[in-house]
Amino acid sequence: MRVVLILLGLLAVFPAEAGEMRRLVVNGVERTYYLHVPTTVKAGAPLIIMLHGATADGRNDVRRYGWEHWADSRDFVIAGPDAPTLRGNEPVGDQNFRTWNHGGPRAASNVASSDDVGFIAAMIDEIARLNAIDRRRVYVAGFSSGGAMAHRLGIELAGRIAAISASAGGLPPTYGRPSRGVPILISAGDRDPVTPVEGNGTFVTDSHRAIIDKWRALNDCPASRRIPSAPDLLIELSDPCRDGSEVRYVRMLGVDHVWPRTNQIDLTVASWEFFMRFKLPN
Repeated sequence: MRVVLILLGLLAVFPAEAGEMRRLVVNGVERTYYLHVPTTVKAGAPLIIMLHGATADGRNDVRRYGWEHWADSRDFVIAGPDAPTLRGNEPVGDQNFRTWNHGGPRAASNVASSDDVGFIAAMIDEIARLNAIDRRRVYVAGFSSGGAMAHRLGIELAGRIAAISASAGGLPPTYGRPSRGVPILISAGDRDPVTPVEGNGTFVTDSHRAIIDKWRALNDCPASRRIPSAPDLLIELSDPCRDGSEVRYVRMLGVDHVWPRTNQIDLTVASWEFFMRFKLPN
């Protein structure tokens, strides 16, 4: 009987099966997200949220970037939320793909009206209620459109998110000051036409330097300095910053518009290792 009660208690703490789609209504709009809870995970595990790029979806990017395997081996919960489509009430497709309301210009009306910040906040609350995660160790990674959304979430949900990893995305044109210093890993390839090093790309107009300097100002950081790295990486670090945060920049040499998982750099592993150094204050 004791064993049965213990098993029932564990099921109550972790009711979500490994790898399932979940639905959540936010402001009257049904949203979806992919949730992977390793069978070995314990109460108090971290939560990582992977924000997909435009034309993709949460489950796709969680799986192809290796987050499920890494979650199983490191015992954390991984979620992949779905962005809104260009047009509502129409099937998802090549001409009606998903992209985030990261605050950028020229957004489709259905995207511009989508409360994506509220959705992510509600999703964190639901996952915490279902899976007993450590609310001090919630992290956000994002690529491309998702990278831009990661910037926005770092600013607007600084009290809920411990650190962010934003790849190939820029800050919104207008933004406020986060309530605390937010540790951030900024990354992009030097051959990325969407977010080129010198700016004026097809997606991000800011140069890499401008993005770094904006976050340095937000986090009250000193000047950046080069740190030793592999030959095909350029890494800069600015610390110590406000509330123990830092701004870390990785330029990936010879890399196009991708989330790389190579011998040069596995951005999934690099993001995880960055995240694990930070948690929200009590």
